[in-house]
Parts: sequence; C-alpha cells; structure tokens
Amino acid sequence: MYVFLPGLSFKFKDGFARVNASFPSLSAVSVCVRVQWDPRHENISTVFSYASPVFTNEFQLRGQIEESRQNKPAQKVRLALLIQGKHPAYKAELPLDKNWHHVCVTWRRNDTFWAIYVDGKESDSGTGAADPQDIHGDGIFIVGQDQDTFGGTFTEPFVGNLTDLNIWDGALELKEVKELEACSRLTNHRAIFRWEDWNLTVHPSVKNVSATLDCPG
Repeated sequence: MYVFLPGLSFKFKDGFARVNASFPSLSAVSVCVRVQWDPRHENISTVFSYASPVFTNEFQLRGQIEESRQNKPAQKVRLALLIQGKHPAYKAELPLDKNWHHVCVTWRRNDTFWAIYVDGKESDSGTGAADPQDIHGDGIFIVGQDQDTFGGTFTEPFVGNLTDLNIWDGALELKEVKELEACSRLTNHRAIFRWEDWNLTVHPSVKNVSATLDCPG
C-alpha cells in the first residue's frame, strides 16, 4: 500500500522547522517520524530537539553515520535519545539507504523507561535517572536542529528528508508503533502535534518534498 505525504528537505546547516504547539508538563511522551538520511553528512545530526526554559536538553533525538571500515562505505546510522541532559550511547541502528525509515522514541517517568523503535522493531532501550522529573512544559520543539540555548544557537543540523512527525502525551507500546509503521492512526493517545495539521514555521532554506511511503500490510 502506497501513501503520499508532504515532507521537508533539509540540505543546509541553517535549516529548521518549529512546531507550533503548546507543551504541558509531560509524565510520558512519544515522538514518531519518517526520515531519509543523507549519507554525505557524516557529522552528528539532530532529528528534533525539545527545550524548555528550565532545561535546554529536555528531549532530543540525535544520529550519526557509523565509520566506514576496510574501504567499505558506512551502512548504518546510530541513534541516541537524550532525556533531560542524559546522553546514552549511540546504539539504535537505522539503515543508511535511500528508503524512508520509521523511527519512534518514547519515554515514561513512572519507571524511567525509554525506547527507540526503528521500522516497527525495538532497536535500543533503557532506564533513566533514579529520581526523574516530568518533561517540563512551555518548551520549544525544533525539527532538524539541536538547541544549545532556548530556541536557538543551532550547531548540529539534520541533513536529509523528513515527514510524518507526530507527538503524543503518552508512552507508546510496541503494538502501537507497528500500527503507525503500517500507516495506521492512533486514537487512544492525545496528539500534541499531528503532521496532517501542518502547523509549522519553516526556515526558507528548507524545501517541500513529496514522500511516497510503501506501508506494510
């Protein structure tokens, strides 16, 4: 089954998009997105970053192409999920090819569990601080850049194409992630932001693209 969605193409170091949504304090959160990673950009890339007035690195997804070996080109991107400043290792694996790949990240405060899902499968997971806090509200969600200061100082841009970004105020289960990968919609979590609403402020260097998704099932 093919699905066609509007997407964004990030090619320049100053490119970003800002999600125009209000963020409450969150005891659980999930973000899902589809990406095409540019194999020519070998530096650390930030797919999205959420910063609050209290904590700059509240919630952030980063990736970096693994080093090539024995004259063979790299075949994977390694992903890491930052939560309130804690930076785990780059372990989750994203294929480095020309295809769209579905990535979901999720976190919940009650047991500090977090996970990164790639193409409907758990790719990395763990637990966070022993005394966790809610993700602070009143923040800024930036697509395609980190935030070294609240809402600015961008230094680690994402380079590639992106579509189907959605944010929920709950922790998704694997079954729900698989449904999303198959292009189904969720109705049991409140959406903070839906891609279909297209409520974004987009930098002029970011261009529109059309995404053709080959959905399973």
